[in-house]
Amino acid sequence: MDEIEKNIEKILENKYKDSLKILRMSKTSQELLKELKKECPHVPEKEIVSLFKSVAAGTKMVDAAIIASAHNMEYNIIHRPKREKTWIDPLFTEEARKIMKPKELMKNKKLYREFIDYISKLEAKYDDSEAPDIAIFRRRVTTFLKEHVKKEKKASEKERKTKKKEKRRKQKSDKK
Repeated sequence: MDEIEKNIEKILENKYKDSLKILRMSKTSQELLKELKKECPHVPEKEIVSLFKSVAAGTKMVDAAIIASAHNMEYNIIHRPKREKTWIDPLFTEEARKIMKPKELMKNKKLYREFIDYISKLEAKYDDSEAPDIAIFRRRVTTFLKEHVKKEKKASEKERKTKKKEKRRKQKSDKK
């Protein structure tokens, strides 16, 4: 943990301790905490307790702000954001995903460049006419992956075999 993270941890711990003090001194805050624990069962108690220190401090709307923050936390825990998709995700069929996942394709710079060229040429065919059905693009992407990934695997396998042969030759020459 670096210094910034340690400082953040310290600040959060102090905030929690101060919130506990507030709760010990105020019966209404204790009742609100009990109510929030029931209404927001997925939010860790420590998170709810920490709200009493900072949310809307110094305003007349402290209880409303604490309630709103706790409910917001509960909502965010229950409704996790969807997996982030790449721009090429909709073009991949299940068969294409078995060959290579979209993010894997994007990491392979050479293949990704070829893929972009391929898609650009395919789109250029439809520039003057009506947009084609996405199924056409999906089929073409699957075909592209079948052809290019197999070529790449063969090339890398050939390279590996060549390196093995060179290594054996070197070992034989070292023995002599």
